[in-house]
Amino acid sequence: MKGGHGEAAPDSGRRLHRRGLFRVALALTAVLAASGHAPYGQWKIYRQRNLLILTSRSDAPSFPIGERVASLLAARLPESHAQVSRAPNTDRVASLISTRQMDVAVLSRNDAANLLAGRAPFADYGPVPLRAIVALDDYLLVCRADFQLLHAHLLAQTLMENRHELGLAVSSPDAAERTAEPSVPTHRGALDYFVGRQPPVD
Repeated sequence: MKGGHGEAAPDSGRRLHRRGLFRVALALTAVLAASGHAPYGQWKIYRQRNLLILTSRSDAPSFPIGERVASLLAARLPESHAQVSRAPNTDRVASLISTRQMDVAVLSRNDAANLLAGRAPFADYGPVPLRAIVALDDYLLVCRADFQLLHAHLLAQTLMENRHELGLAVSSPDAAERTAEPSVPTHRGALDYFVGRQPPVD
């Protein structure tokens, strides 16, 4: 007989099951609170430990360039933990860079200059203080002006000194600007490398 000796009633079993699920939910909530409201908190930590090279799905050449750059940096500058990342389009790249959710991206010279100036198609983001680290064929490896000086210096140095492994025309952004318009200023940390100054201290 249901509900008799040695057998729990169905309603009682359901109540116990719900209590168990509620306890699990509370435990998960506590873990998330302790971790700084993850997943955003965890994503921030992830970004700090891994240099993500942002590319765009809508700009097809940017991804293989980003892959080569990330692969080289991961091998030659292993402490960077470099990895390639792909946004759905360049508008999303602009959003992630302008809101400081990402630090480094591969952009065409034209897109980089338009984002710097806040021109279409990136007018919604306003002028973004973008800087170039190196030129990669018809693209630039860019970052914000507040990217760490030493990091920009190390990226420029690593990519230039191992450029034969990339299979790309790698040069200083200033050299590229002499033959291509519009232009993006070179990041100060990268510029220190190109003019032969010692790595800066932030």
